[in-house]
Amino acid sequence: MAATQRSRIPRKSNGASAGGVYETLRRQIIGLALTPGQSLDERTLVNEHGVSRTPVREALIRLAADGLVELTPNRGASVSSLDLETLRSIFEAGDFIEKAMVRLACLRRTESQLEDVRRHQDQFERDVGAGDIAAMIESNTRFHMAIAAASGNRYLEDCYRRILADHERIGQLWYSHNLHADDGSINATIIEQHHDLLAALEARDAQRAEAVSMAHAALCKDGLRQILAEGEHLLKNIHVEHGTFNLESKSA
Repeated sequence: MAATQRSRIPRKSNGASAGGVYETLRRQIIGLALTPGQSLDERTLVNEHGVSRTPVREALIRLAADGLVELTPNRGASVSSLDLETLRSIFEAGDFIEKAMVRLACLRRTESQLEDVRRHQDQFERDVGAGDIAAMIESNTRFHMAIAAASGNRYLEDCYRRILADHERIGQLWYSHNLHADDGSINATIIEQHHDLLAALEARDAQRAEAVSMAHAALCKDGLRQILAEGEHLLKNIHVEHGTFNLESKSA
């Protein structure tokens, strides 16, 4: 009888459970609730999410593929670090990949893909108007990934997705600081640059698209430099090193 009763207890699908754990952990990492370098204990995650170890491990493997989690043999999982060398590498790689990506997007984009870019930009502007940082970061990522998709190169797209995962964490810090530090001109500049990039894509002007994308990246670098320069109190809760920081490509 007991065995029969146990067999009637509904069991969660590992796929569904892993997806739920993945989405929750990803939001926490992007939002810096789980901080760079923080240990991710499997047993604790199992208890917090009410699932078995299998979906937790599957979620951690997916997050590692995104570049948001580091899996170390005999040491377990931890949130990927954001030290100075990591930040430099993110921006250095991003510059090279984005130049190639926007050039290809100008040559290959379809009207349908261009409409996707416009749609995500419209959503970004609505999120800016609502002052919803998490939504702004997500719609900004979707805007840029729509351009990556228009490049028609899945290797560039996959690499860019990995870079944007770290950019989302940087964006959480950057937006949180700048939204309280200025009069909204930062977001106005971002929106203007997005529209300039859209115009370049519409005109298939690869040279202009590259110039706008590099100006867009420079805006983010400048904001991060400001945060790094303004003191340890802005960074102490997320364990990001600070100091003199050259974010330019070493080969530039």
